[in-house]
Amino acid sequence: MVGKVIEKTFKYTIPTPAELFQILKEKFSKDKLPDSWFSGSSELWTTSILGIFDEVGRSLGYTPRKEYLRLDQTWEIRLPDVSTIVLALEYENTDRVEEILDDELQKLLDVKALLKVLVFYPIVPMVMDEEESTYPEIEEKIMSAMIKNPDERYIVMTIVLVYIQPHSVIEVRACSFDSEGKGEDLGCFQVEYTSKD
Repeated sequence: MVGKVIEKTFKYTIPTPAELFQILKEKFSKDKLPDSWFSGSSELWTTSILGIFDEVGRSLGYTPRKEYLRLDQTWEIRLPDVSTIVLALEYENTDRVEEILDDELQKLLDVKALLKVLVFYPIVPMVMDEEESTYPEIEEKIMSAMIKNPDERYIVMTIVLVYIQPHSVIEVRACSFDSEGKGEDLGCFQVEYTSKD
């Protein structure tokens, strides 16, 4: 049951996928993004995006960790009377779907966490509708997991550079999946972007 409050020794609020996306939207819209979009800038984008998640995690009272269980970032509660991974983040600066499914998404399937976030860069913007998901492979992979926590939620975020004359914008779109792979569109937002490329 994501979106609840854990209150034992200390009080922690765990956001719902929609709440987390809204917080990220506000932070992403105010943050300084890397000057370059194309080749050679992947490290800058990785640092920037992981930095945004780090700041959001800290604002919610967590101490984000890097590379715990080979995950790019985790937010945890580690106290004598409660211990859990609240958020597990995998970030991949690629559009190669096979790599995303077989490595990044698989890591999220294998870990016990309440929010499992996957961020990547598709070739075209992702669109969810009532009839069909743009990423049936992701749904199928989540559905195929043998051990599931009914409270876990997956958030898939895509980042795409969109050319709209005379400016460019970064479009960030997200959808949420429950432990059975059922998807829900969380919406999208655009941020004006000027690249020096």
